[in-house]
Amino acid sequence: MRRPILRAACAALLGCTLAAATPVHAAGSADEAAVQAAFVYNFARFTEWPPAALSAKGGPLNICLAGRREALAGALESLSGRTVQNHPVRVLNMPANEDLKSCHVVFLAEADSVRRGQILQVLADVPALTVSDSPDFARRGGMIGLVRVGDKLRFEINRGEAQACGLKLSASLLNLAVGVLDAPATRSSESSR
Repeated sequence: MRRPILRAACAALLGCTLAAATPVHAAGSADEAAVQAAFVYNFARFTEWPPAALSAKGGPLNICLAGRREALAGALESLSGRTVQNHPVRVLNMPANEDLKSCHVVFLAEADSVRRGQILQVLADVPALTVSDSPDFARRGGMIGLVRVGDKLRFEINRGEAQACGLKLSASLLNLAVGVLDAPATRSSESSR
């Protein structure tokens, strides 16, 4: 009986947090980076990983930044020490593709679409939640794409990609998305651009 109430409260908190954090003024600004970091943190809170994906109880949940974006790196760093599902958040800047396999959440800040495609290929069978603000990210093999709707930052979800990697996204998160895709995307279209 308490679980439905708790889920409803969590959904309301997620909605309020994301709605309050969404106005964005200038692309690439520190304000936008802080909003993106808040989204990433809430995405992690409402994602369920397969039991083997997270280390022992109390082990870190790794949020990784692939690509260089100073403002975003600083904003994500502010998440260090918070907890997600009883796991302390550890934020890592990851220059090498192979290192990304230790990540639970990967924000692809990479501007180069070929490199984005390569990263998605490396993560194809890894239970890592992929997030980016690249255009059509959720349609090109990513799991959550941040999109602008007017002056607000919203998100699209590719549930098929998440499920293919063993991740389960909460119904609350899916309900807040501006679009939900149910089939895994074809990654080759991203890497061939």
